[in-house]
Amino acid sequence: MHQLKVSATGCSLADYLYTGIDFNSVSFKKYRSRKEGDGGLNPGQLVFVDDLEKFAGKAFPLILDELTAGKEFDGFNLGGPAIVAVINAAQLLYDSRAEFDFYGALGQDDTADRILEIVRRTPVNIDHYLRRSGTSPYTRVLSDPRYHDGKGERTFINNIGACWDYTPELVADDFFNAEVLFFGATALVPGLHDNLAAMLKRGKANNCINIVTTVFDFRNEKNHPGRRWPLGESDEAFQLIDLLIVDWDEALKISGKADFVDASQFFIDLGVKSFIITHGAHNFFVWSNGEFFREQPLTGFPICAAVSAELEAHPEKRGDTTGCGDNFAGGALAAVVKQLLAGGKAGELDIQDACAWACASGGFACFTLGGTYHESAPGEKLSRVRPFYEAYLEQIRTN
Repeated sequence: MHQLKVSATGCSLADYLYTGIDFNSVSFKKYRSRKEGDGGLNPGQLVFVDDLEKFAGKAFPLILDELTAGKEFDGFNLGGPAIVAVINAAQLLYDSRAEFDFYGALGQDDTADRILEIVRRTPVNIDHYLRRSGTSPYTRVLSDPRYHDGKGERTFINNIGACWDYTPELVADDFFNAEVLFFGATALVPGLHDNLAAMLKRGKANNCINIVTTVFDFRNEKNHPGRRWPLGESDEAFQLIDLLIVDWDEALKISGKADFVDASQFFIDLGVKSFIITHGAHNFFVWSNGEFFREQPLTGFPICAAVSAELEAHPEKRGDTTGCGDNFAGGALAAVVKQLLAGGKAGELDIQDACAWACASGGFACFTLGGTYHESAPGEKLSRVRPFYEAYLEQIRTN
């Protein structure tokens, strides 16, 4: 029986998780950004270790010690929008004919060993996950569960490590022998990001579906403050994207527009076939021109009420919001693959079903610490996400 292959690449790293950080504390405010791209901290955004050290004028271990009051990290998990999304999709489709392969880079260190130990317990194939010289990519994730009126927020301090030198030349040709290509947060893998249009173009030449998710592009924000962020080496990239998943702030930065409506029109005008613009705990927005998904006018969708109700009724079940966006993207990816396996064709796919799996997956991540869910048996995550998916479908159909 034919396997449907998904090839994924982009950001994969170790997440060191610190919960209970107060973003209104004196220590956090001391390192808070004063202007865009200056290397300081911002809730919900990412900063590179090197830039934070320059901003603060001191070594990162000393900064981290102040921010965390000297406590050890609360958890270690596998993070990164690409790997977390594809693991979520693979877990949701564990019993299907879908094959998920990840292409990326690790260092030669203990962090790499710990990352590989986690991924090997998932349904994702990592034959092309390369170990190279240098340190493995990592992020120190600071989480304040009380921020945003109790909805929670994170701040990310990132070290790109071995991914600085991971370029398209290191991505095996087999990557393009797939039905679906998933590019996740390539801004944290500069060699891929700066050649994204070429990779998307090669994907289209092989009749692949191209799905792209974004991340805060601190490198371009720092190097070119106030300018529009590039998505790849040219704007040709946009017309090669079947589904773009981007958050609100990233949509404004990538489009160079000042408001959401103009940013949406930018993506439409440049030829993106469909997009989902998320906005944290607020409504997210969806659009499709009918070429990939069925036509969908720009429409606001709510977050999953069943997740909110469960968290309110059982606050002891709350994990953190790390990985919510990554799992959201993975839910959308799973829905696309599921529909393709059922015989769905371009122009016939249901974007509302993709939103339901995305919203359920992103919401479910609130019950765990970190983005990657560690299953005790195949099918466990599906059994826990499916009720939220079904509740969400009912929610949007009755509203």
